[in-house]
Amino acid sequence: MTLLRLQHAAVIDGTGRPPQPDTLVVVRGDRIAYVGPEAAWAPPPDEPAAAIDLTGRYLLPGLIDCHVHLACECLPDSTLQGPLGWTTLVMLRHAQNTLAAGFTSVRDVGGRHFLEFSLRRALEAGWFAGPRLQLAGKLLSITSTGSEWYDGMYREADGPDEVRKAAREQLKAGADLIKVLATGAVLAPGEQPGAVQFGVDELRAAVEEAEKVGKSVAAHAHGLQGIRNAVQAGARTIEHGTYLHQDPRLMETMAERGVFLIPTLKAGFDVIAGDRPGIPPWIIEKSKEVQEDALLSVRRALAMGVPIALGTDAATPYNFHGENALELVYMAEAGLSPMQAIVAATRDAARALGWADRLGTLEAGKLADLIVVKRDPLADLKSLADRRNIEYVMQGGRFVAREFADARGIPEAAMAGAWVCCGLPGREI
Repeated sequence: MTLLRLQHAAVIDGTGRPPQPDTLVVVRGDRIAYVGPEAAWAPPPDEPAAAIDLTGRYLLPGLIDCHVHLACECLPDSTLQGPLGWTTLVMLRHAQNTLAAGFTSVRDVGGRHFLEFSLRRALEAGWFAGPRLQLAGKLLSITSTGSEWYDGMYREADGPDEVRKAAREQLKAGADLIKVLATGAVLAPGEQPGAVQFGVDELRAAVEEAEKVGKSVAAHAHGLQGIRNAVQAGARTIEHGTYLHQDPRLMETMAERGVFLIPTLKAGFDVIAGDRPGIPPWIIEKSKEVQEDALLSVRRALAMGVPIALGTDAATPYNFHGENALELVYMAEAGLSPMQAIVAATRDAARALGWADRLGTLEAGKLADLIVVKRDPLADLKSLADRRNIEYVMQGGRFVAREFADARGIPEAAMAGAWVCCGLPGREI
């Protein structure tokens, strides 16, 4: 097996440690074999090796987005009532855009008609390049007006027994986790973000079904009582957590139990930022109402030791798949240091997904998911959202972008031939 030596980069390994200058990263097959000083590497005898000189470059783990909806088009008036074949192609394009942006893994927390499971099968078969997918299937919701917003995305259930059956349906389809709506939503007409939906007994039924098969629950929760209910029921992640700042004791409980906050700040910023034609006024007003609370909740959760992982809610209006890295910028506005934001997008995102044993940090034995960038992200987080700054994206030991196909000295086995690069033409970040 040919080794690939990535030489002389400054390594930001995802653990929170300071960058390691002039570092060697060795890839063997789909795994990282070594990270450290070149002088300390003892190459196996008679094992061929290729090398890439990354002097002046920065090497990071592949980024992870814990909250996306690949089946949604990011257009302000889209409710995706069109042909399912088109939606499948939209999902593929979104997956490719996301990977090209350096996000080698994502958690999709609400698809349509289970189409995302076929997409994952195609990606895992190597038919196309795309991020590793962790899938929730349909959202579990009480009977509500919001459940009609996206066709085929919701599974309504009322009472613990119905929730239990609905959770089992998602697991039968192949879900890796269960997504529940503990409160109303910002983007759902007729709903209030702070209003409680599922009660503790209903949420606990979903958690019990997930935990029977070693899986977890992600709880959409803006309002304080909904967050309390989800934490009490045993959810692993709180999505949004807008009004969390109002209850210090609840934040202490989340910190003690290791319950993650996935803030999805980008969803709000992308709605209220400047000229956004086509967005209904009620969405803009609701987004403005919650955004300051969302920022404050991140700031206070960070101070209280609540684990925070990156999620964008990519698919909300103007929240484009492929611009996921802007979430790091917004997290920094909420009080995270650049290094903390990177850790939230790597190590802690992998922990939130239950994948920390294989992803999230650059360490020997882990999967070789990594990105190489030209500019120091600690000096300019926004540079991570600039495609022109991303020089290499590697997933499982293979480079996965068309632009890299003529790189010199790279073994053919390290090139992913199925890549189709679908950029976002004309968008300046």
